[in-house]
Amino acid sequence: MENMTITETAGLSRRSFITGATVAGALAALGLAGCAPQSPRDKELSATGTAPADISWDEECEVLVVGSGYAGLAAAIEAKSAGADVKITEKTNRVGGNSAFAAGDMAVCGSKVQAREGIEDSVDAFVSDMLIAGLYLNDKEKCRVIAEKSNETWEWSVEMGCTWDKNENGEPWLYPYGGHSIMRTICQAVDGGGSNVTEPLAAKLGEMGVNVETERMLVQLIQDENGRVIGAVVRDGALDNDVESGKPATIRATKGIVLATGGFGRDLNFRLAQDPRLDETVDCTNQEGATAESLKAAVAAGAMAVHTDWIQLLPFMSPDEQGYGVAAFYTDGQASYAPTLAKATGRRIVNELTDRKRYADAILETGEPCVQITCKKALYGDGLANAMEAGIAHEFNSLEEAAAFYEMPVDAVADEIARYNTFVTNKRDEDFEKPIPDDAQAIDEPPFYGVRLWPKVHHCMGGVKTDLDCRVLDMELAPIPGLFAAGEAAGGVHGACRLGSCATTDCLVNGRIAGQKAAAETVA
Repeated sequence: MENMTITETAGLSRRSFITGATVAGALAALGLAGCAPQSPRDKELSATGTAPADISWDEECEVLVVGSGYAGLAAAIEAKSAGADVKITEKTNRVGGNSAFAAGDMAVCGSKVQAREGIEDSVDAFVSDMLIAGLYLNDKEKCRVIAEKSNETWEWSVEMGCTWDKNENGEPWLYPYGGHSIMRTICQAVDGGGSNVTEPLAAKLGEMGVNVETERMLVQLIQDENGRVIGAVVRDGALDNDVESGKPATIRATKGIVLATGGFGRDLNFRLAQDPRLDETVDCTNQEGATAESLKAAVAAGAMAVHTDWIQLLPFMSPDEQGYGVAAFYTDGQASYAPTLAKATGRRIVNELTDRKRYADAILETGEPCVQITCKKALYGDGLANAMEAGIAHEFNSLEEAAAFYEMPVDAVADEIARYNTFVTNKRDEDFEKPIPDDAQAIDEPPFYGVRLWPKVHHCMGGVKTDLDCRVLDMELAPIPGLFAAGEAAGGVHGACRLGSCATTDCLVNGRIAGQKAAAETVA
């Protein structure tokens, strides 16, 4: 897909060249057929442009938010709260985007939950953990904003009606996410996951008089002669991520547009261009709408794209189910302290609480799915029943039975589990230095449980470059007026690998900022 820029000048600037059959169709529908090229291979347009004043706008608002996940909903609420006239669109037929399917855990620094547990944390420690996971390729200042605003944003989510998992005392609790040096992740309930955040936020928007407009795919951004983004072309009723399907409509946004369109993990051709290893044999956790058309639209409007070849794989996935499934709620949630064993050797391969990149790379290096083994008494929380029902987890009467089922060397598995149990007893992992809490249990009583692990495409670290106000930057690192982005649509924040449970924080923190800043725009 190529995208258009419409300018009000005596002619079209080099920024406003339009190519592609898709653009031709959209221009024709907008009454601009005379400007459209004849084929995707045509030359640049002649200097006979059409002024924005000549565009017949179908709709108008002050702030247009594109995407209805964490970032989009937060942006729309803040923009509306600031008094702006807001529209929020969603390309799929349901509200919530990827966020509704996410585990929904949230990394929060300095929370009352940490205080209750006597845990001391700091912004510097939070930022340091993000940088280590991201191989120091992160936008450090953006990471600092996320850390600094994490607690106020979590408290805001509670005020908005979002719910979090509760312990036996009816209180939110902390979960030990891999890569965090300090316990700071507030756990989300397995039942509902991220929808426990997206549904209340969408309901709040409804109360404010703003409803998410579904099945509206962004395909183009429209700019004036100064490069300011003044509107967008969407496709109503678009199907199967086809940018030529549906009916085109123009939406004027007098203050700004917020891109909260997520990543491109499901866009096979686009992700292959970034990382040729991620072909059709590598599954993806994302919903089907996670494709690249909005990123292409932003780049066509002059945005700088960064880190698009850093694509995170989620290591906790099972090859025995499609998509996100239920594996992570069990393997990363309930069985987080279980050892991960190579099938060929029966030996551990990694600190199972390291960051996602190191964990996924260790599994991939074995060349085949690994096996996680634990026992009933060593499990935490919920998730086993769903994993058993989905057919990805299996129950065994002995370690020998488990090893035989997965075609692993029986003696090696028994020896490795016995060695691991000494680490649990002594609270010290001599092989991989995994932190082991006081309540960790040895894996030594039946029933035992096993599940196969193989990574899946999960999060795109790449997207458009933004500043601390969530303004989208061009190739000269100057803000593109009227264009903002937040969440996974914004690139460079997390470096090479996003630290687990930081996505919720990032999306909500920067979604709120983007909405506030867009609403505050003044246009001469």
